[in-house]
Amino acid sequence: MVRDHMTDRLVRSVELWNLVAALPEYCASASVMAFVAINGEPDTDALFALIAADGKRLLLPRVEGRELVVCAGAGRLVASSFGVLEPTGPSLPVAVVELVIVPGLAFTTAGDRLGYGGGYYDRFLTRVEAPSVGVCFREQLVDELPAYPYDVRVQRVVVA
Repeated sequence: MVRDHMTDRLVRSVELWNLVAALPEYCASASVMAFVAINGEPDTDALFALIAADGKRLLLPRVEGRELVVCAGAGRLVASSFGVLEPTGPSLPVAVVELVIVPGLAFTTAGDRLGYGGGYYDRFLTRVEAPSVGVCFREQLVDELPAYPYDVRVQRVVVA
């Protein structure tokens, strides 16, 4: 995977989050659902600090069965069976989400996304009304991805 060999991942992650913070959708939101980075994804520590500095509420996903549920991002995180750090607190209604920041292995400019194959974000995005923003490094932006009827595009893609 290309992003695994990046030497400037931290610097570009900060650049990416600054671009996200400039979006009207981010500026208008009081609560932001993000993710905890794994496998060379953009480093999310800077995003979490930015969300806190902007006085916004950090929300994080947790896998329950075949679904993502929304949880408060504050508090203890534990490794899931997938090895992803997840919040331990109670789940919250999806209506509290005002912006969803979505990770992926690759994106197109049209918002097509290649995930890890579980369909968790595809199912989640059909249940949430908040705008969705895919985030990636420029090496992950591709011209075309296979698309299936159950795939859900993100509304915007931000690239650093």
